[in-house]
Amino acid sequence: MKKITIIFSVLFIISACATNVADDVMVGDDGEDARYRAQLAATPMLDYEKTVLSLDPVLSVASVSAIAEDEEGNLYILQRGAESAPVIVADPDGNVLRTFGEGLFTRPHAIRIDDDGAVWTVDSTTSIVRKFSPQGQLLMTIDVGDLFDPGRESCASSDIAFAANGNVYISDGYCNSRILQYSSSGERLMLWGIAGDGPGEFDLPHAISMSPAGDVYVADRENGRVQWFDQNGIFLGEWDYGGRILSMDFTAEGELFIGAEPKGAPPMQEASLIKLNPETGQMLGRIPGFAHALNVAQDGTLLAGSLSGEIILYRPGAR
Repeated sequence: MKKITIIFSVLFIISACATNVADDVMVGDDGEDARYRAQLAATPMLDYEKTVLSLDPVLSVASVSAIAEDEEGNLYILQRGAESAPVIVADPDGNVLRTFGEGLFTRPHAIRIDDDGAVWTVDSTTSIVRKFSPQGQLLMTIDVGDLFDPGRESCASSDIAFAANGNVYISDGYCNSRILQYSSSGERLMLWGIAGDGPGEFDLPHAISMSPAGDVYVADRENGRVQWFDQNGIFLGEWDYGGRILSMDFTAEGELFIGAEPKGAPPMQEASLIKLNPETGQMLGRIPGFAHALNVAQDGTLLAGSLSGEIILYRPGAR
């Protein structure tokens, strides 16, 4: 029996972009909201259905930070602040298959699955990246370290992406404003980026994704833009939207989705998921919804980290 609660299935009409949450909020409006809102208002609506997945058996979930999908369609739910394990694995109907990660995290932030099926997580407070087998066996730990301000609760690493050659890219994030490249064995190879708003500079790189062409795309959150680079950190371009860009992911077909929000909006009150033209950066479509982190499933479903107790999916209608 399906355990998915249908919330609504309509053409989503929205006037703002994805939001932040208490975890990640930086208050204030830098004057870019008007430009951001104007672009969004000119963007057509997309037909998606918002659903909330119910777990069986019911487990305590306080704040869903991110959700990823494996090749079999199973969901890996990364959650924080509840008695349940940080990683909950469920089938598409919500039947819980297993849990893992107890005692390993302080602030679970991101989860991604690489082409080999390994499960990677990012813990923002400790800046520790972990690689697990699908069954939850810990395979490797990368201690990013170099915390600029270790007294800050959410300090550094935020997300992870993978190159075809096995190299790993980490956005290091809340304090350090940089991107790090590691080998598949966990050896640090290089880094780039400093704080700022120029090309190759960042003000909180919050998400990172690899394009099908192999370029590294970064959600430069507080600068309200997407920047992209080659795999050696050479700046290739940017799209400047204003607001905040929180999350991103490419589909297998090369479509690009981001989560964004206006800076002046209350947390999680004016949130959107936006489809971009991957060649020009133009906003092609929008739906209402908050995505602290974002993965796109094989069937095009948007897996959004809601930073709430709900496991929220956005399923495509006519595309």
